[in-house]
Amino acid sequence: MKKLALICSVFVLSACSTPYGKYGLLGGYTDKRIDENTFSISVDANGYTSKQTASMHAFYRAAELTVENGFDFFVIVDTADDSRSMAMTAPGTSYTTVNSYGSTAYARTTRTPGMVVPIRFPNSTLTIKALKGAKPEDNPNAYDARSVMKYLGPEIGVTPDKKDAAATPTAPAAKQ
Repeated sequence: MKKLALICSVFVLSACSTPYGKYGLLGGYTDKRIDENTFSISVDANGYTSKQTASMHAFYRAAELTVENGFDFFVIVDTADDSRSMAMTAPGTSYTTVNSYGSTAYARTTRTPGMVVPIRFPNSTLTIKALKGAKPEDNPNAYDARSVMKYLGPEIGVTPDKKDAAATPTAPAAKQ
């Protein structure tokens, strides 16, 4: 029974798209700091995740790294797509029914051909330079990190940290 539950949970998990987060069972991001302000971000997604979602995850992580390291905006200096593809094959079936009428037998065979399902595992890789100050308006590859987080966060299911809400000062309670 435990084995059946494990198999069912694997199938349920495999039917989910890649959530935003560090690389895990369903995919996710990895990042490396290359120098003081250069980072490489790679997002590997599963077959239930669109290429666009993988790209949004990479952009969001770029913005997060920029803010986490004390910078204001980032410039994309390189992109890559290392997506992988595979094909899953479902076997065909065949069955034969035999009917007899008196001393005569009739056989009928029904065949269903196999099916090939292509699966694509999207990848999005960015190399960014994180910088301080105002975003240059004349560079189309420059992005304000906080704006990216503001607009892409809800799109990929990322909500502001509860610690940010707890850090907001509140008025002191009145003494009774």
